[in-house]
Amino acid sequence: MKRLIGICLIIALFIGGYFLFKKETVIFYSPHADDEVLSMGGSIIKAVEEDKNVIVILLSKGLASSAYHKVNTKLQEQGYDILSPEDFGEARIKEFKKSVQTMGVKPENIHIYDLPDSEFTPDMVKEIMTDMEKDYPGAIHHVMTYHDPHPDHASTGKALKALQKEGTIKQAGYYHIPIQEFGHLSFTGKDEISEEHTEKYQNALDAYGEWAPEKGKFQIGQISVTDYFENAIKYLESRWHH
Repeated sequence: MKRLIGICLIIALFIGGYFLFKKETVIFYSPHADDEVLSMGGSIIKAVEEDKNVIVILLSKGLASSAYHKVNTKLQEQGYDILSPEDFGEARIKEFKKSVQTMGVKPENIHIYDLPDSEFTPDMVKEIMTDMEKDYPGAIHHVMTYHDPHPDHASTGKALKALQKEGTIKQAGYYHIPIQEFGHLSFTGKDEISEEHTEKYQNALDAYGEWAPEKGKFQIGQISVTDYFENAIKYLESRWHH
């Protein structure tokens, strides 16, 4: 009997220790490559530094980007072959992965989806969020605000808001303000990038600024929204509301 009691105590201590030391999971949903670093970078870096289980999800390959024609024009001018839409999408994913890993996220915690760029709906995002909530119950979800003028961005916020209303997700969510709307949309909190992590953040931004076609690097992010990148290093923070 004493042996049985001892075994039960060991099991109870093991289970208690598991829940005590289990890392909090934080999930970021980026509509397109570069949204994660431009508008969520401060929060991602903070979560990594707090040793949380940080997951970053890319929802779309961003094939509808106007940068597609700009990049191909630059390639033609320099004597390179142009990119197919498929190659363009894969190049965007490559930039995304490098940026996210530079911020400290583990490769196995980076997930890529292929929702139709400029056409995905809150219901499509809800399906992905529901699956993630099942895999990581009680996770903290970070999305773009439902006030965002970009419909893809707003879909992430609308999806989380709906799931919270339904009770599928009970934790408070973070609704991020896009960097390009800092002067127009209100926020209730922010995660600042400290001087200690400024270089890391700059390197994450630079993942979208490399032009080396022979190495499969096409500077897509910075060609697409140059001023957003300039503002990101100017503000050095992520803004959000609950």
